[in-house]
Amino acid sequence: MAVADANITARLAERAVRHPDRLAIADSSSRLTFGELYEQVTRVGGALRQAGVGPGDRVLVFVPMSTELYVVLLGVLHAGAVAVFVDAWANRRRLEAAVRAASPKAFIGSRKAQLLRLLSGAVRRIPLAFTPRRLLGSDAAALPATAVAPAAPALVTFTTGTTGAPKAAERTHGFLVAQHEALAAHLHLTEADVDMPTLPVFVLNNLATGVASVIPDADPRRPAEIDPRRVYGQILTEGVTTSSGSPAFYERLAEWCEMSDRQLPLRAVFTGGAPVLPPLAARLRDVVKGTAHIVYGSTEAEPISGITAGAMVDAANDGEGVCVGVPVAQVKLKLIRPTDEPIALGAAGWVEWEVAAGDAGEIVVAGDHVLRGYIGDPEAERRNKIRDGDIVWHRTGDAARLDREGRIWLLGRVRERHVRDGRTWWPLPAEVRSLAVKGIAHAAYVAMPASMGEPKAVLCVEGDPADAERLTREATAAVAPWPVDEVRVLQRIPRDPRHASKTDLETLRAMLKRKTGR
Repeated sequence: MAVADANITARLAERAVRHPDRLAIADSSSRLTFGELYEQVTRVGGALRQAGVGPGDRVLVFVPMSTELYVVLLGVLHAGAVAVFVDAWANRRRLEAAVRAASPKAFIGSRKAQLLRLLSGAVRRIPLAFTPRRLLGSDAAALPATAVAPAAPALVTFTTGTTGAPKAAERTHGFLVAQHEALAAHLHLTEADVDMPTLPVFVLNNLATGVASVIPDADPRRPAEIDPRRVYGQILTEGVTTSSGSPAFYERLAEWCEMSDRQLPLRAVFTGGAPVLPPLAARLRDVVKGTAHIVYGSTEAEPISGITAGAMVDAANDGEGVCVGVPVAQVKLKLIRPTDEPIALGAAGWVEWEVAAGDAGEIVVAGDHVLRGYIGDPEAERRNKIRDGDIVWHRTGDAARLDREGRIWLLGRVRERHVRDGRTWWPLPAEVRSLAVKGIAHAAYVAMPASMGEPKAVLCVEGDPADAERLTREATAAVAPWPVDEVRVLQRIPRDPRHASKTDLETLRAMLKRKTGR
């Protein structure tokens, strides 16, 4: 990749030249063509350069999901600076943690977000502050994209922290290009498509591919609470053909479609970022007019594999766990012996770590779109990365097995495995079995410390506490032979704040400890 081509915004410039009048991005109140978008991006980039923000400088971006967000985000990259992206749901504590981790030179936020400078000393100490309007109103000269090397940092995001402390993940321009190419090859979107993405990674991919993006008219902080009628109407009005986003978004949309006896008039849906289980896959298979696809990946590596919703449902009786398809061509994948300790390869290399064919192990991946490290967190790198010469492998923390067809079967988080009498019991198969019980909407199989002996196997199910006796009895029977020492019927199992789909294990454990007094 030539240095001049490494800046991801160079892909946007190509689209602006080829299709200046084609819709690039729209939200409920504004629309920008590729030509208009690129003009605004160059204006923001020029204003930042004029203000002294240049290559390598980090810029904290705290702008609501909108066309304006992507003008700002791409403007930062256009200037050669590094965008530090904080989720819309971030609270003051998380925002201040982002500032400490990234040490940004500038802060870009809406007028409301600027109030954080009054409330937070950490944000107030950031040297420069801008609103998007101020940057767009600048008289700075529009400049071409700053030439950067592929290894130059481009974007910093943060893991949700539901399975541990949040980690600052830094992506390079080369990483973003590689991720774009991997997603483009997997999603097969065309310039004729109009996509409705709910996650930033898909919007960036669309803009680089030349695909129009329509941001859903919904609060991104609460994907499980969207107004499905409004979103459905937006799909019809904008002529949306594909959509990509979190499972909670589609769970709500599919439920409404079922109740109103409608189909989603889309040729393709892509969902991931959090666990997608067979019940949701079955719903999407039935309500999407075209094909629903499940994308497996993580903050550090997206995508890793993929499968259609129909294929996931068809495979459900073929084995324990959840089938998420074969790895994409752009990643290398291994399964290694489960351990909670850091891994350093010895003289024998992978021989002493890789599991036998058909056995369960932790998924580790490597590739150009797999994150190589974290910012200022050597301990996180020690625990989550494995160095093999020039290759850095990422430990996903997910346990799985590979079947004879090379498909990945997820079994749950490695750290959540329950060992009893020398046998390992993985959580995900028990959770999937629980969902077969009428009235159970979500489940979590966790190991909790006991006063003496082995940890307790606690099965938490989300359902009506008034029906606890039946749910307890039927859930225990459904998960057999998985050991269950206790069943907890909860009105609501806490979910992660980003996708509102996967169990927030740290919060759940704290809840269980409070209720037991331990």
